[in-house]
Amino acid sequence: MLETADVTRQFLQAVIRIIGRKTSEEYATVTIRNLLKKLQLAHSFLRDIELRDTRFLELESSVTVRETLNNVDPKLVGNGLKELIKIIMKSMGKTAGYFFIREIQEKIGTDYNSVLVKTMDVDLSQLQSSYIVEKKSVDLLQVQKSDVIRRLLKTLLELLEKQTSKTFAIEFIARRIETLRQQYSFFEYVKVNDIRYNLGVNEVVIQPEINTIDPRDLGRALQSLLYEIDKKLTDLGRISIVDDLKTHLTNQYLQKLEEMGVTIAAHGVGYDAIFKQIIKALIDVLGKTSTENYAIFAVNSFLRKTDNTYEFLKYVKINPAADQGDVYHITMMNTFNEITETDARRAIQQLLETIIDSLGESRGNQFIQEFKNALEKRYLSRIEEIGVNLHMIELHQELLGQAEQKPIESKKTRLAIYN
Repeated sequence: MLETADVTRQFLQAVIRIIGRKTSEEYATVTIRNLLKKLQLAHSFLRDIELRDTRFLELESSVTVRETLNNVDPKLVGNGLKELIKIIMKSMGKTAGYFFIREIQEKIGTDYNSVLVKTMDVDLSQLQSSYIVEKKSVDLLQVQKSDVIRRLLKTLLELLEKQTSKTFAIEFIARRIETLRQQYSFFEYVKVNDIRYNLGVNEVVIQPEINTIDPRDLGRALQSLLYEIDKKLTDLGRISIVDDLKTHLTNQYLQKLEEMGVTIAAHGVGYDAIFKQIIKALIDVLGKTSTENYAIFAVNSFLRKTDNTYEFLKYVKINPAADQGDVYHITMMNTFNEITETDARRAIQQLLETIIDSLGESRGNQFIQEFKNALEKRYLSRIEEIGVNLHMIELHQELLGQAEQKPIESKKTRLAIYN
């Protein structure tokens, strides 16, 4: 089990690597060391952390954390780390701090991040959200309707692309805006450009005339757009964008949208959403070494092998894209969220183990790591919450591989002695 010292070491190593990439590891090490010394006045336990320059020492890591740190209340250590991050972020540019926190999350990994959140009370996602609000906090009266619509459309493009493709996101939203112009003529002031082919133009162009339109009329048009996007994602077997929207938009923009009458309701992560994201991650991983269509065929085959035990998986199917530029569809029964947590956990584990078994030892060993990287953090956390231990699946596969090798090695040894 990971302890406070382990997590602190991993956390600081990630911070140093991120800062060192843009400067140098020497600079990053010295900077963090100086900051920790200042923080020691309020947090004496930080003296258990030592940072050294690896250029002059034969060390794999510049960070040494004494085991005595494990005797300190994890939340107190967490407070010290949060203060360190806030100091670093203040010295960064307007957007750099946002990406800095996101990179830390990616580099430390899910297991370490889980201990940070649950044991040390360091929620990087919450820090990121707070940072956005603080940095982009502006007078609501200064936020124009055109600013809100531009920000909303750019966010929608990003979120839709994440679940489908850039081509699909641009074409779908552009078509919906064109359709909405028939009912809301003021949408003539709104345009979405494909910047891959139209160089030198902005992706979203909002003409200032939109600011003269009644906010309630704008709200009805935007609500219709949100509904159509969510409906399309549901038809494709993807998940709602409302949770991500609430995360990506700051309170100022959310409040402005609310004044326009736009409702963005957050929903919980149900089993249908979990399985859709698992399937999408599997297709992404398997498609890297083949094609998307082959990956879809493979995942469908793995589902059929698993549905003998878990009948609800019989109703899960992936349909390949019908046309070029289109995206694949995931279909499942409407009552999917009614399955038990135990069945969900066992079905996910069996599906992953079936895939690993088919990939062979060399590919199977790295498959789980690639799968974790492809799955969004909140879904990774959710499947771990219901008891799917990806680390144990990795370990189990390693042990199986070792067990298969032993008889072969023993046979070679006997032959060597005999000869």
